[in-house]
Amino acid sequence: MPILDQQQEENIILQEEQRLSRYDGIAIMTGAIGSIAVLYLICKDILPFLPVAAIFILLFPVRQYKAARTILFTVGSLFIFWLIVSLAGLLFPFVAGLLLAYIFNPFVTMLHKRWKVSRALSSIIIVLLIVAVCGFAGWLIIPVMIDQITSLFEVGTNYIQNNAATLNEKGLTKFLVSLGIPKPYVTGFLNDQLFPALKNFAASAPGIAMSLVSAIPTIMARVLDVVMIPLVTIYFLKDWESIGTSLLGLIPPKNRPHWKITFKNIDHILYGFIRGQSLVAAIIGTISGLGLWIAGIPYAGLLGLMIAIMDLVPTIGLILSIVLVELVIVVTMPITASNILLGVFIIIGLHLIETYYLGPKIVGKGVGIPPLLIIMSVFIFGYFMGIVGMFLAVPLTGIILLFIREYRQALVTNPSPQ
Repeated sequence: MPILDQQQEENIILQEEQRLSRYDGIAIMTGAIGSIAVLYLICKDILPFLPVAAIFILLFPVRQYKAARTILFTVGSLFIFWLIVSLAGLLFPFVAGLLLAYIFNPFVTMLHKRWKVSRALSSIIIVLLIVAVCGFAGWLIIPVMIDQITSLFEVGTNYIQNNAATLNEKGLTKFLVSLGIPKPYVTGFLNDQLFPALKNFAASAPGIAMSLVSAIPTIMARVLDVVMIPLVTIYFLKDWESIGTSLLGLIPPKNRPHWKITFKNIDHILYGFIRGQSLVAAIIGTISGLGLWIAGIPYAGLLGLMIAIMDLVPTIGLILSIVLVELVIVVTMPITASNILLGVFIIIGLHLIETYYLGPKIVGKGVGIPPLLIIMSVFIFGYFMGIVGMFLAVPLTGIILLFIREYRQALVTNPSPQ
């Protein structure tokens, strides 16, 4: 029996698909009805296991049709997405382990290839180092941070309770009037809106503290997740290459070269953002803590840590950092123009250093997103996904732009017939 080469086999498959294309309408209609049913049931919070199973039973026997395969892939993807969202809490250790494995896989690969250490042993070494560093940092930093947070909380509530009526003595009215705001508007705003709001907040502060204390059992219930994350990370790191090979094997052979390049570009974008932005945030947090300490602003260490965390969100982090620093200055220092402007100048100065030097040098052009689009993406993803969306906005936008560039390149390379 003659053996067909790959080109002949692909030609036969293409001819068979063209011959059967007239039946695609039936598959499309069936799949469309099934897809609508799946979406309807998901929106109604009804488990979609039965309709998904029905769609696969109906369409899998006719998977030789291109439309049937497309619909099976679409419905399967929707079902997997629903399943992941539904099990998000249960899958948290696995998602966190997968993310850590993705971030630290280059170090395991380096140990494995350069020093000939097995991937299993390399994975264990890297995870143990991560745990040791996090444990030491927690032992060294967390008690100090808790003391500073507790002290700042007490100072803020006492200040509001005892001094809200005498803020004018600290120069708030004088400062606002010096900015050009008419005095009647200033006094009316302070007496009718700001002071009552501050007093209400101070009155509710003990309730907020009790809510935080009552959340301790829930936090303790997640200790198992913290224990599982290192173990899951080790298994992901050990089998990372085989997992990638298996996932790539799901793609048809003729499309694998294209998708290998696409995955490599996505990997470049994600690594460029995660490693670069994390390093930039750490540098900005350290410099800001030192700068605030030199300027004599209280709680400089706590503020530096918070600024580093908020700096992970481009642009929005700058605004939040200014608000946080100014709140601490107002609560703990005399309200003067020099003190108010001091905090603003420090944060803006750090932002300029990050924008024009640290960002281009460390993060580079790997993500390749214009500044205006970064701001828009942060607002849009934050609106739909909350704080998580704000953190993921930049890398996800970079990936979307990557697919748009590939689509435009495909149009240039293979223009549609006129």
